[in-house]
Amino acid sequence: MSSRVLSRRLALRWGAVTLGSAALGSAALGSVALSACSRGSANETGSEISPFDDEVRAAEQARFHSGRTVERNLTAAPARVSLGAREVDTWSYGAEAVGPELRISKGDQLNVLLQNDLPTETSVHWHGIAIRNDMDGVPPVTQERIQPGAEFTYDFVAPDHGTYWYHSHSGLQADRGLFGALVVEDPNDRTGADEDVVIVIDDWLDGLGTTPDAVLRALSPDVQGGHHGHGGTPPEVDGAEIDSAAELLGSGHGNSEALGGMATHITYPLHLINGRPVEDPFVVSATAGTRLRLRVINAGAETPYRFSVAGHEMTVVSADGQDVAYTAGDEILIAPAQRYDVLVTVQSGSWPIAAKVEGKSGGVACLLRTPDSVAVVDLTSPAVLSGSGGRLVLESELRPSGALEQRAPDRAYSVDLIQAGDRYLWGMAGADAGRLRMKQGERIRIVMNNDTDMWHPMHTHGHTFSVPSYGGLRRDTLIVLPRTQMAIDFDADNPGRWMFHCHNAYHFEAGMTADLHYVR
Repeated sequence: MSSRVLSRRLALRWGAVTLGSAALGSAALGSVALSACSRGSANETGSEISPFDDEVRAAEQARFHSGRTVERNLTAAPARVSLGAREVDTWSYGAEAVGPELRISKGDQLNVLLQNDLPTETSVHWHGIAIRNDMDGVPPVTQERIQPGAEFTYDFVAPDHGTYWYHSHSGLQADRGLFGALVVEDPNDRTGADEDVVIVIDDWLDGLGTTPDAVLRALSPDVQGGHHGHGGTPPEVDGAEIDSAAELLGSGHGNSEALGGMATHITYPLHLINGRPVEDPFVVSATAGTRLRLRVINAGAETPYRFSVAGHEMTVVSADGQDVAYTAGDEILIAPAQRYDVLVTVQSGSWPIAAKVEGKSGGVACLLRTPDSVAVVDLTSPAVLSGSGGRLVLESELRPSGALEQRAPDRAYSVDLIQAGDRYLWGMAGADAGRLRMKQGERIRIVMNNDTDMWHPMHTHGHTFSVPSYGGLRRDTLIVLPRTQMAIDFDADNPGRWMFHCHNAYHFEAGMTADLHYVR
């Protein structure tokens, strides 16, 4: 079935779809009532802009277009994949533990035909792209669910250079193998890099005695899973998988000063770089003196990592696809869904590239090696994941190379990030959380009040925001520390309906999500 047929069908019933965190939050959190009224829009009477309206098409036409079209195919299917000495049954985009790298240039039209050979519905979200709303991949908000045996064509312009990624936006499918890197190259790249390598870090548990859906059930028997509360088919799990999942929850939360306390809920049994475990590492080969750009993506569902290259100082040049003022350091903290581009000048030898789990033991490493190196490096040595002990770069230190224009917000909203007591039920509450409304051309401010004891990587679809307290740093996924308040500003320049949620996949599935609504 074509994407056009699906879009027509969804457009006919779009107004009747039950959406947003108000329904999800009140169902999940019981006593917490989420109002559909927001201070900035109490008197709003304009009709909503759907993903299929003229305003969405006009916004797409106004974007920079190179005139080139790149066509690719993806097939989501069950697969048996090799993880070093292990073989696991999972779902993937090509029989590997990470999907194929998609690489295009700024302004290219990307046309991707997705074939669904899974036993359940699916979708693909293009994370971080200023994408047209009907291509965002969020069923049933922006498209119909892609049913088993069906196909869907994603067709959109990628107007901005940067490091992005794609992943399923259906239930917890991205915590299997349904994700991959999307690189949009800049023909006028400012970094002067000689070579460019993608590093995709992931936490893995699927097929190792349990599944992501069993983990969710072990975390919270109240949450059935499916499609983030939007009425998807609840996955089937068995008791043995839930028992195995419970074992991953009994190792403690860890502790991270950088994250304000607890680090994670889940102790993942395996971590991967580019689909490879530490005992069968991915190898980056480069000659000494090479100016090497590493595009680092945290595709993990829950795990934060400290990323470093042994023996090398890194220079951070980009965050979430947005250029930043060059910032030097030895380690960088990267939360789920965040991306950093770093430059290193390659030194002769063999060097671990490490992603250490923040606040806990464990992690993964791969190898940077020059052709003249004869050194043997044991990447499984505990010393590799002990941390560099050097300077840690935090996102709060980064500054944009081009800040958002200074301007007072036209609308200001406040949302509370909440947890239902000590239960694994999360939400976004407060008078504004149920319906965040805006008109094209407005400057929007959202203040997030984290009322929980856990940090949250908060992500906006379709928009890059500015962080006033970080000197206007621009990105699309931001760490909000426990018991703190953070404001983000963005221009309402991409009409439609968009998700705004925590990118801890399990928090998201357990209720921490809202919608951004454009109105006329």
